[in-house]
Amino acid sequence: MSKVAVLGVGAIGSIFGARLCLLERHDVVLCVRESFKKFYIETPSKVVETPVRCVTDPSKVGPVDWILLAVKFHQIRDVMPWLMSIAGPNSIIAVLQNGVEHLENVSPYANGATVLPVVVQCPADRLGPGHVVQNSHASLITLDSEVGRAFAALYDGSDIKVRPTPDFVTEKWLKLCGNIARGPATALTGRGRGVVRDPDVADFCRALVEECAKVGRAEGANLPSDIANKITANQFIAEPDATTSMLVDLRAGKPIEANGLTGAVVRIGARHGIETPINRYVNGLLSAINVKDTNTA
Repeated sequence: MSKVAVLGVGAIGSIFGARLCLLERHDVVLCVRESFKKFYIETPSKVVETPVRCVTDPSKVGPVDWILLAVKFHQIRDVMPWLMSIAGPNSIIAVLQNGVEHLENVSPYANGATVLPVVVQCPADRLGPGHVVQNSHASLITLDSEVGRAFAALYDGSDIKVRPTPDFVTEKWLKLCGNIARGPATALTGRGRGVVRDPDVADFCRALVEECAKVGRAEGANLPSDIANKITANQFIAEPDATTSMLVDLRAGKPIEANGLTGAVVRIGARHGIETPINRYVNGLLSAINVKDTNTA
């Protein structure tokens, strides 16, 4: 039996935490601000329902074997007290996070734990504590390593597919290209994914992805030459009002996940001497949304 802590029990943490609870062979604890009684996950084919054990005080949980870290890139400092309590040299932190800087972002706060990057494939919407609508099949991609295969084994017997891959660099940059094709346009306009059907918006999204892919290739990702056209065209089949995580956060008045997405393209591009002006301008605009106006005049 593995002792598992789920840190960040939003849509993604709920979906993948619920499956471990359902297996009943792991000791799973949820690290939360407010307790709730059960997971209720609505999938396209069934409802996943299982009781949970919540803890609100980091001092009440000692080091665990596994941590599912499902907070967003910019929230890592917010969970430092939890990581100082539940992570240790014998722990593994599976980082279920958007972006391509999993190691760089989490390692300084890992408290000696091993950090395992994970790519999440699972569109979902959180309706309330533990209540999530999972919009399609959920899967995870991680490194093909001893630790990566051990992580995959946690989900043996569940409906979650975990695929270790020797080319994790390509997978994480493919995911980032997809995020950048959708999120910024919806956050800047306040509209659903159908906004990309406007030809000028489609051109904007395509330019963001082209820069992202260029930087990804410099990092060693094997990305096709037409990836920007393919990913942008794929957005046309989405429902007009379909959301993105950026749009959901915007509407909820929460900070937008800019620094880990467009910000990463800018930072890593600069390291390779690659100009990324569209991502730089967009990152500035998205970051400005996160700055609250304190003027009272």
